[in-house]
Amino acid sequence: MGSYDAAVKVILSHCRQAALEYFLGLEVVESEVMELPQETATLRRSDFPIRVRTPEGRLFIVLLEVQSRWEHDLPLRLLEYDARYRLKTGLSVLPAVLLLTPSGAVVERFEDGGLKYAFRVISLAAMEARELLKTGNPCLFPFAPLMKGGVELFDEAERALIDSMPAGPDRADLLTGMALLSGLVSKELPQRLLSRRRDIMMESVAYEMIKKEGYDEGMKQGLQQGMLTEGREMVLEALAERFGPVPRDIEEVLTTVESRRQIKELLRLALRVQNLDEFRKLLTQAQPPCSVFRTLDGGFCSEL
Repeated sequence: MGSYDAAVKVILSHCRQAALEYFLGLEVVESEVMELPQETATLRRSDFPIRVRTPEGRLFIVLLEVQSRWEHDLPLRLLEYDARYRLKTGLSVLPAVLLLTPSGAVVERFEDGGLKYAFRVISLAAMEARELLKTGNPCLFPFAPLMKGGVELFDEAERALIDSMPAGPDRADLLTGMALLSGLVSKELPQRLLSRRRDIMMESVAYEMIKKEGYDEGMKQGLQQGMLTEGREMVLEALAERFGPVPRDIEEVLTTVESRRQIKELLRLALRVQNLDEFRKLLTQAQPPCSVFRTLDGGFCSEL
């Protein structure tokens, strides 16, 4: 199971009934994920076979297949799962696909000769994020980024989730699921969420998926780049304060410096040199890997 499918599994473990009601319009009094058979080379398994009971006492199976992207052979795979569970349980089956990203190839019916097969497709990209938030159910909010207007409402959905749930592993799981799913539409959104809620999300059993996807490392790299940018600006401000406008050639060379230690050394130099020519000379003498900044007192910097 991929990370996006696994993210949905984490979310549905907390809000299975709410998802069935909102996405499929079902009235559910009882639901249970059925035990999944072992997948083999010749026998694949569906994502979520859910035994459902309605207020009227009707008992059937919702066969929910999660797809990050549409695949042309999906209808036949779904038919395979459908037939297997009908034979195994003797119950009727409601087949459905939860599609996480938009596609122009989506169909809800498969026909080939005498074979006709229909199923439901829940396309999140065709749904309104604002309408989802109006439900007031924080359990569903992790799906909001994948819906219409979801990227713009991302911060609002995050705050609503945090404000509506008590601290604990449930909230951590839903935030982690939200981070993973938002990665389908933006690599920046998961990192933004991590930068604000990492301490909470680390409580989730699904946090390892964040590391696997590289969002955690990406956030660290983003923070490091931010610190480098801020450091370069401090050097330029120090030079401008002492000597006036900084020549473009100095700015261009400064942007190539990728070491925090080198930036710190340059800031000290900017505060001590007698003029811009002296700073330029020291800067252009810098050589990798340390940029070997020769300080005014004759010393050398050391590599990180």
